[in-house]
Amino acid sequence: MQNLTIDEIVANIKQGICFEATHEGNFYIKIQEYKPFLCAAIHNGHRFRKDLEEVCLLTDEERYYEEDPFTGDFIQSLPITLIGGDSRYEYDLNRDENNCIYDVAWGKKVWKKELTTEQREASLKKYRDFYLVLDSLIEKLEQQFGACLVYDIHSYNYMRHERSYVFNVGIENIDIKRFNTHISHWKKQLVSIKNRRITTDVSVNHIFQGNGYLLMHITKKFKNTLVMATEIKKIFMNELTGQPYPVIIQTIAKGMKNAILNDAARFANEYCNINVKRKARLLHSDLQPELIKLDKELHQIVKNFEILGYVNPMNIEAEKKKFFRSNFSNNPAFKYRPLMIDPHVFKSKMYRLDVDVIEDVHIRQIYVDIINAYADKVDMLSTLGTENFLYNSLRYFGEPSESDMANANFLLYCEELPQFKDEEMLPSTEVKKIFLEEGEKYGFKFKVEVVSSIPSDALVINSKRLMQLKKGAMFTPTRLNALLNHEIGVHMVTTMNAQEQPLRFLSLGLPKNTYTQEGLAIMSEYYSGCLTVTRLKELGLRVQAVKSLTKGNDFKTTFNQLYEEHKVDPDKLFYLVTRVYRGGGFTKDYLYMRGFRRVLQMTARGTKMDNLFLGKTNHHYLPILNELVDRGILNKPKYQCFAFTHPVVQDPIMTYLTEGIK
Repeated sequence: MQNLTIDEIVANIKQGICFEATHEGNFYIKIQEYKPFLCAAIHNGHRFRKDLEEVCLLTDEERYYEEDPFTGDFIQSLPITLIGGDSRYEYDLNRDENNCIYDVAWGKKVWKKELTTEQREASLKKYRDFYLVLDSLIEKLEQQFGACLVYDIHSYNYMRHERSYVFNVGIENIDIKRFNTHISHWKKQLVSIKNRRITTDVSVNHIFQGNGYLLMHITKKFKNTLVMATEIKKIFMNELTGQPYPVIIQTIAKGMKNAILNDAARFANEYCNINVKRKARLLHSDLQPELIKLDKELHQIVKNFEILGYVNPMNIEAEKKKFFRSNFSNNPAFKYRPLMIDPHVFKSKMYRLDVDVIEDVHIRQIYVDIINAYADKVDMLSTLGTENFLYNSLRYFGEPSESDMANANFLLYCEELPQFKDEEMLPSTEVKKIFLEEGEKYGFKFKVEVVSSIPSDALVINSKRLMQLKKGAMFTPTRLNALLNHEIGVHMVTTMNAQEQPLRFLSLGLPKNTYTQEGLAIMSEYYSGCLTVTRLKELGLRVQAVKSLTKGNDFKTTFNQLYEEHKVDPDKLFYLVTRVYRGGGFTKDYLYMRGFRRVLQMTARGTKMDNLFLGKTNHHYLPILNELVDRGILNKPKYQCFAFTHPVVQDPIMTYLTEGIK
């Protein structure tokens, strides 16, 4: 970070230069892009001059108690921030210059002896420097946009009050007649910060009336600038000990980012000379250098990690023969590739990555989640072939719910439609060329190989841009077309789109991307007119197989129960049950049905899903993916699934069946 003089900071502002700097640690300023709003956390700092520490009567903890720690974290994601570095006990930026240095504060004498003129003047110079920068910045924003909005963020100790609110907004010294509707809007945005960890409420002028000097100074000097002085209850820390609650801090930071964006967009459209159609455009669009570096480092660590490469047994066909010779009475004894990574070293490398350098709270959360997800998957692999593998799989993928089971049962008792019966069969050796030709239609290339070590008909290996076809598999034209849309139209399309991105995390995959990716893939089969009742039953059988696994049943018990109840082709059933029992219990296969249900629900709501094709995504992250595309940080998906862009008219019976999945 740059250390600039006040003259240099002011000159940068006047010239419209974007920069990030501190002035001797007194305060921190960041201007990523010039927008019609800024965020300030003037009491965030705790720094104290050495010569003042020697004469201060208050302990470090006593000073910390009345400061506003972490308020800078709440606004870190926004493009223009001004954050105090010095303690308010040296000079309080929310008091006028004549009263900004305390002799007595909150009933406690501050100094052992009266400060010297030199000591006071040193602090007052810092005070004046801050306001010189603040005034220059607001003047620049008013000139550029016609009006400006300032979010003046503080926190407060609530135990001293009989009735406290999570957010307190002070409006006594602003033009209420002019800005009343906007004050109401800001209150609504604060109330919308909802989370299971906190229940928000908002008061106006209840505890704090907005009598702080920063608000009054700006309001008096700048007629087209509105200051929203907002106090946050210290629910994010123990106000007595100073112990922070990191999860709540992150929750508030995410909520404040969204609330400020929504509010600033409304203000800009009503009071400024710009038209903001997409609120994400109020955020900066440049990639943070530290983010690029971390993204590259994480990709280097996990780029060749493919869990299916280890979980798929090496001896599937041999064990299948033994199982059939035993008349389905002996459990298979699957063997697996030796793990080529040291789990401890692998996780240690990831956890050493400094994700805190990422300024945007939502982007930071993405990387934290990816690192944790890979740690969970490594834990899974470290127990490969043991009973603990199942527990780790349940921890990561979960298990079927009552709703999942109900959907499976609904589909398992349906009859196949006549048009899908008695189709001719094509071997995998013949369809290899068809898959390559499909890729050419999309405009990308990949490799296809025929192998015997996978339990499914086809599989995409993301890191290698490779499609594997099962040796000996036979495909009807309908099933082949479904696989073209499923494997190429979704899995290979998302693989290729991820490689078009400036950040590589979408190649690594968002946590539990199976949920959404397989949901999209099944939806592509439906949209292409190739989804059959047989295929839906297969998904239902997977759900039942996973449920049977979680009940403690072994391979042969699950196989025989499904075989006897549903009269399934034993050859196909073996591979289906193998998928579930591989590794020691791999529960992910129930997510195909759940993912399909979720995509159906999103479609019914009219949700725009284009950005789910950016890479290996999860629909839970769709709002932030949309934001990153709107900001220009991520590129729009280059490739889209043909089935989604050109869906065919669906058979009414299939429509009825899919609508019955609840």
